[in-house]
Amino acid sequence: MKLWRCERETTTQGAAGRKLTETKRRQTVTIERRRVVLGALAVLGSVASTWRPSGAQTATLKSPENGTSQLVDLEEVSEIEEAGAPVDWFREDWNFDADAFALPKSALEAIDASLVALATRLNPDGSLGSASELFGRDPGVAGLCGLAFLASGSAPGRGRFGGELEKIVDYILSQTFDVKKAANVALEPTALNYLKENELTEDEIDGLIANFSEKGRKPMYGHGFATLFLAAALGAGTSGDRPEIRERTRAAVDLIVRAQNADGGLRYEPKRVQVADLSVTVCQLSALRAASDAGVFVSSATIEKAMSYVERCQNADGGFRYMTLGGPSGIARTAAAILALQSGGADDSETVAAAFRYLEKAAPLASSVGVSRLSEGDTRRKESASNVADNEIPRLPTTRIEYYFYGEFYAAQAYWRGARDTASKERWARWAKRAYPNLLSQRGDDGLWRSNVSTNAETAFVLCALLTPFERTPFFLR
Repeated sequence: MKLWRCERETTTQGAAGRKLTETKRRQTVTIERRRVVLGALAVLGSVASTWRPSGAQTATLKSPENGTSQLVDLEEVSEIEEAGAPVDWFREDWNFDADAFALPKSALEAIDASLVALATRLNPDGSLGSASELFGRDPGVAGLCGLAFLASGSAPGRGRFGGELEKIVDYILSQTFDVKKAANVALEPTALNYLKENELTEDEIDGLIANFSEKGRKPMYGHGFATLFLAAALGAGTSGDRPEIRERTRAAVDLIVRAQNADGGLRYEPKRVQVADLSVTVCQLSALRAASDAGVFVSSATIEKAMSYVERCQNADGGFRYMTLGGPSGIARTAAAILALQSGGADDSETVAAAFRYLEKAAPLASSVGVSRLSEGDTRRKESASNVADNEIPRLPTTRIEYYFYGEFYAAQAYWRGARDTASKERWARWAKRAYPNLLSQRGDDGLWRSNVSTNAETAFVLCALLTPFERTPFFLR
């Protein structure tokens, strides 16, 4: 809690017409974190109200982002809510019945506030971050954030985040390489350098969605997530069904097909490579599935080759390694592999069943919880999962899962898509009981899931995971 002073100045008429000013100071206890609505914009921050000599009441809103303060007239403030004491997500009243899924009010409000916090981070052109940040202005990060807004029930030009979605669509289209247009426009030096370094021609990158000037450039990751978003926006309809969106989605799919190697896998660069990896391949498979769902043709041969590559990455324990060459199983990449195989129609295969068995065994032991490897180091020590009673939710132990938020993005969809009979619905409920409180417990006071690589991407991953069961956009339908 935080102490602040509320001052009221009153003016009285003194002897000989002298004006006397009396200041009365009162000290009040309030909660630092509040939700303030200025018109349609909700902001999380620290609020103190002050009485001015004019009699008008104002509020000082302190930004959690940069610490700056803004004075606003309370007549413009439609709502000020006490956040109350911090929620103990591990003791919340959860309902994880797959047939009657519902979240408690506290969780819904937290998700809502996080969506708003993410929306305020959009640049005017629809990108996120700055050129000086790692993965700043990456179209893939913009696509992930757009996917979170789609998951909330909005569509481009419709709903609460319809405006933000239109901006993201426009930004991604602006970052799509079109060889026909490029014939009449000189490429930027960063793009020319990229082509030279990777021995690529302009024809070979036709359809690539990339910002060549970004830091930490790994274009096929960004391409996959940006293509996934364009296809999902296309499927959501409204202004998302513009002809240029379908045309650029088609070109993006064609590039994925051209970059697929003989084994069916893909890697960081938009070309066929000898050694692919599971993570990039899964990302492209999600994009291909979304495109196919939106009516963009994807050949069965392309899907089957990619699925074959994914299957070859499975270890004897049911988990998945990073490459076919060998390596340990990982929780996050196993969740990603399950969704990829489900996307290709292998929901009932033994490969998928074995992978779920691996997750069921590994996640609660290694920790069904954890912090993302991309996140700032978390030195909190919680009780080990092995010391938690069966009816309690295990909290964050010292053991961590690599790429936790990324993994739960895929796990949420994999478990939900697989929840079709009694046993698989119970399996989903076990995952949800672990995931929801642990994800929400790592949410910052500003509504974001922080990372030293990309806070925007991590926040989008988590919001998509939390919103998956609501099925508010076609991509998340079972």
